[in-house]
Amino acid sequence: MLATRYEKLDTAFDADHMNFWGNLSRVNNLLVIMNISMFFLTGLVARGYYFTFYSLICLGIVAMGSLIPTTLIRKLWYYWMFLGVELIGLYFMVASILYWVQNGTG
Repeated sequence: MLATRYEKLDTAFDADHMNFWGNLSRVNNLLVIMNISMFFLTGLVARGYYFTFYSLICLGIVAMGSLIPTTLIRKLWYYWMFLGVELIGLYFMVASILYWVQNGTG
């Protein structure tokens, strides 16, 4: 039962994989620009606080995974893997925003 549902999802993803990867790439670019403009260009990066760097590393991994041409780009598990890394990067970015708000530097 579960295997047949995953097979249907995998087939549907294979048909529309370019839409999913295109949207992930656009969100990734937006998050990189927001991260750099909020924390680096305004000078809010504190010494010893690495969550903004972790966020940029995760977003860079997603960018490399979507740019490198591979046959795996049509696989659903490959997309889920990079979507998970994107969510981890988003978590670090939100944690950075909360840190700056709580400390009054933002």
